[in-house]
Amino acid sequence: MFSAGNGMAGACTVDITPERGFSWGGRPMRRNADEDSDLLAHAVVFTDGATTGALVSADVTMIDRRHAERFREAASIRTGIPASQVMIGATHTHTAPGLARSWMASEVSEPDAEYGEWFVERLADAVGTAMERLRPAVLAVGNARTDSLTFNRRYLRADGGVDMVFSLDRDPSNPPAGPVDPDLGYWLFEEPDGSPIALVTSFSAHNHVVGGSPAPGRPDSEVFHRDFGGRFGDAVREMVSRSVPTVYFAGACGDTSWQDPDVAPPVDGWSAARKIGARLAEAWARDVAGVERREIRDVRFARRVAAIPDRPLSESRFCDDFCRGRGAGIQAFDRARWRAEELAVRERSGSSCLVEVGAVSTSGTAISSNPAELFVEYGLEIKARSPFEVTLVSELTNGWCGYVPTEAAFRQGGYETHRSAYVSRLSRSAGRVITDLSVETLEECFG
Repeated sequence: MFSAGNGMAGACTVDITPERGFSWGGRPMRRNADEDSDLLAHAVVFTDGATTGALVSADVTMIDRRHAERFREAASIRTGIPASQVMIGATHTHTAPGLARSWMASEVSEPDAEYGEWFVERLADAVGTAMERLRPAVLAVGNARTDSLTFNRRYLRADGGVDMVFSLDRDPSNPPAGPVDPDLGYWLFEEPDGSPIALVTSFSAHNHVVGGSPAPGRPDSEVFHRDFGGRFGDAVREMVSRSVPTVYFAGACGDTSWQDPDVAPPVDGWSAARKIGARLAEAWARDVAGVERREIRDVRFARRVAAIPDRPLSESRFCDDFCRGRGAGIQAFDRARWRAEELAVRERSGSSCLVEVGAVSTSGTAISSNPAELFVEYGLEIKARSPFEVTLVSELTNGWCGYVPTEAAFRQGGYETHRSAYVSRLSRSAGRVITDLSVETLEECFG
């Protein structure tokens, strides 16, 4: 039997589905009466005997810094864990509440205040329960290789511009405009006898096969759904334990998608979510079977908070191509939305966004966090420059600052580069700033 040393871990899962009807972005949402697709939050608390931290994922589209800070403070009061050592990430399912301001057509969509208050308390209680369940633990870490589960969703045209993977007029011979990251990074906490406590994972593909992706011929979902990230957790529980919490962090996936360009839309989202989730679980199970367990030791945290300026008007484009090929209905929506976005941006100048970049490490492995919808190129660079043998990247974490494309992507244009008040706002240098700060915090943990 492997000795756990002083390492301990505990975990908890709670249901965070709104108890009443809900409207997000003008779209009515309700609980699914046909199958279990409730929204979940998973929490794991771990310690080396001296330093304690908490990792939490929640099935919401995004969490702004205000809600993230309120939750971390509440969790700290509940447990005594310093708020800076609590990490919360949104799984980015699009059929769920969004706890941040955004634009829908010509109106600002505000997060539901009542749900936000309940959400904060619910998740703080989950962290408290996880801490109460602390028990001796060991850790298995690795990168499970997946095949054909993530694709770059931007395709390069001959004129140097891009089409999205779902564009109706996309030339199938056009190459992808960027790379992918097929690795499913994971931390598995187990009792010394091999009983699972919690699984933490990171994967680079937009978690929105059920809803939120403008696939032609598919109506918007009217029910809450935890999408393929949640179905992955379901598949893991079917394999190892029906109660094990599964913290799912979105990897750097600002320009990567589940959508295979060779599969014509529409796609049955409910069925696809189960299939993608099952394949992710199979890849993880194959990899973890051969991984040696290690003690939980030398837990460290590091963080930086930077005020990154928004893009000035001189560097901004407001969807002048109206997201080519997305169909007449979506183009009409885009015109209304970006006219309103442009007016809003013109009314303010010199604005900036607080961006928290963090890292947590233990036993030769680390998680790098940021609040962006970060392009995969930056995620790959963070991993390559990390001093740790295994590094997971968690975007949409401890806040939300919108898409952060590469400099090449800004030259090519496309949806993610279109200036908006919230969804794509930061300066063109933001990706470099976030990447360098990410490496800096990882090196601090390593040192």
